[in-house]
Amino acid sequence: MQNHYKKECKKMNLINQPEQVSQYCLVSSLALREAKNGSKYLELTLSDKTASVPGCKLWNVTKEIWEVLQKNEVIFVNGTADYYGGKYKITIHDFSLPPESVDMSELVPSEPIDVDAVFNEIFALVYQMENPILKKATIGVLGEYGESFKVVSAAKRMHHYKRGGLLRHVKEMLDLALFVQKMYPTANKDLLIAGIIYHDIMKVEEYQYSNGLAEDFSKKGFLFGHIFLGAELPKKYVSEEEANSEEIEMLQHIILSHHGRLEWGSPVEPATIEAIIVHHVDNLDAKVYAFSDELSHMEPGEKQVSQNIHSKVYKSSLNNSL
Repeated sequence: MQNHYKKECKKMNLINQPEQVSQYCLVSSLALREAKNGSKYLELTLSDKTASVPGCKLWNVTKEIWEVLQKNEVIFVNGTADYYGGKYKITIHDFSLPPESVDMSELVPSEPIDVDAVFNEIFALVYQMENPILKKATIGVLGEYGESFKVVSAAKRMHHYKRGGLLRHVKEMLDLALFVQKMYPTANKDLLIAGIIYHDIMKVEEYQYSNGLAEDFSKKGFLFGHIFLGAELPKKYVSEEEANSEEIEMLQHIILSHHGRLEWGSPVEPATIEAIIVHHVDNLDAKVYAFSDELSHMEPGEKQVSQNIHSKVYKSSLNNSL
């Protein structure tokens, strides 16, 4: 194991010819094999945020190397990319461990947002809230779940499925809802802000995550789901008297109804103007994100029936490049 570091690294999806590779990689899979001569070697899948390269090799593996790689999922690789078997694969000449923490947003698919800046914008909205009960409840939940909220995806697939996806989804929903609220000022602004922050916050416990990406349901997620887990949460951050207030009841109603229909997983359907706004901006943001994601993989003039979003998709030459 050598100590070689290079800050500017070529992305995995740009490897298209035999070349030297020197960069941080995420070890997505790892298997110990035995060569014909009896020596041990490793077969790895190396990844960054742009692509994964399976079938990479590290030869003449010692017990020490095997133990190190079992305990460390991020390594700095020096190797050679070669084309064989119809694909580019990397032969690792040597590797080293990061001397300090590595920005995981460079190694796993991540939303193109400044996480801290977006979170601070959301917190600024919360601090401007005028209703003391809703403000207290929202500051409380962000204080407890804020660090996870900044990192995790909003789903396994379909929409906002990348690292930081939940944060992006909430920010986009807030932008949409506050625009609508200006046209329909009957809707309570503070209740919209609180409802949007709360609506999916318990996805942080609904899923098991790896580097911010949802992989499978947790036990709680499988048995209860984020709507049930979130419904009683606002009461945790307010007094017993405030827990029975109109504000908390209306906030709970938004959480319970945000999927919109009983057959879509909501135990109740929206019955307030704030709940109907939250439901529709939630649906709009999710659907448009998924549609835009499909378009990003298509060429102008291309059409397809997407199995991911269950929809026909056509990319017009008038669409902006992504």
